[in-house]
Amino acid sequence: MTQTTSRNVRFGTVITVMGAIVAYLIGSGFATGQEALQYFSSFGAAGAAGALAITFILYCYVTAVVLRDGRNLRLKSGNQIFEYYCGKYIGRFFGVFAPAFFFCMYAVMLSGAGAALSEHLGWNQQVGIFAMAIAALVTVMLGLDGLVTIVSKLGPIIVALSLVVGVIGIVRSPEGIADSADVLPTLDVLQAAPNWAVSGFIFPGLGILMLVPFLASLSRRVQNDREAITGGLVGAVTFVAAVGVVAYGLLANIGNVHDKQIPMLWIADQVFSGAGSVFSVVLFAGIYTTAVPLLWTAVNRIETNDKSNRAKVLAVIGTGIAVLLAQVPFAELVNLLYPIAGYLAVVLLVCIAVRHIRNVRQRKQGVDVYAVAFERLPEEKAGAYASQA
Repeated sequence: MTQTTSRNVRFGTVITVMGAIVAYLIGSGFATGQEALQYFSSFGAAGAAGALAITFILYCYVTAVVLRDGRNLRLKSGNQIFEYYCGKYIGRFFGVFAPAFFFCMYAVMLSGAGAALSEHLGWNQQVGIFAMAIAALVTVMLGLDGLVTIVSKLGPIIVALSLVVGVIGIVRSPEGIADSADVLPTLDVLQAAPNWAVSGFIFPGLGILMLVPFLASLSRRVQNDREAITGGLVGAVTFVAAVGVVAYGLLANIGNVHDKQIPMLWIADQVFSGAGSVFSVVLFAGIYTTAVPLLWTAVNRIETNDKSNRAKVLAVIGTGIAVLLAQVPFAELVNLLYPIAGYLAVVLLVCIAVRHIRNVRQRKQGVDVYAVAFERLPEEKAGAYASQA
């Protein structure tokens, strides 16, 4: 049942897939620098390198494997990939919980947008919430193709700007990285985990939980396994490299940024005046590129035809509810939801690894693993697979 198509890797498709992955992973944490600070910089130069290495391996593995599997399964909805990896019962749990969780994360993004514009431009928080809600809603109504086209172009731009700030942080104070070994113990730096190894595992946790169903849907744009694996690897490498540069840029200036809400903004301010307004736009765009796929994935769980009137009505209703949830303070939402995602991501990672190992063994025995999966799928899912196989 595996599809046979050209083995050529299209450069344009790889870039589109990379841009979509990067855009989805950015969010408010990356754009502000808080993720890089808490998960990497806070553990020093060596600890940051170790945590980044673990993160790099996990993201490369998941993006490549899920894009390839999704491309071969061609499921009706990306959320159905959970049942393929985790089995009937755990898979169905993820299939129900994950979209609900993504919807809550969408509310977190709206709340973050309101907090960002309120804190740095002095605007009423509701302006940011409603502006983000409207922008995300309009984009989701364009369907998956329109969504990918927009966010895949914004993602690399945001990463490029963040890289510039990160490089500036390193260049203006390169000795700060070496000095950080002596400086860090004297500072009260917030750490996301008890040590760098745990940090390396839990940092990609939320991203992986969010990525898996999105990658399964995104895989429809690739034409063969090589293209899927290449796109996934390029996306993972680009994102982790960007996080690494930002982390070491912050580490070089750890004495000045360790207590800042938006540490990247402090570095940008050292270069030119008015950086606050510019970086607020970057931050808003980073939140947008994550909010849009979150809303789309939640709606797609109920209505797989993303351009139908039903999908649009669901998007409108969902956005209205999310706006109400966004009234809860940003920090409280993050504190409640992020730890849950981390633990569930560990379960999902184990399931993906076990399925992958089984597939490798079965292939050596000459088994068409996707044909076997096809036979086990419920009728409504199998029909979607058979129509494109």
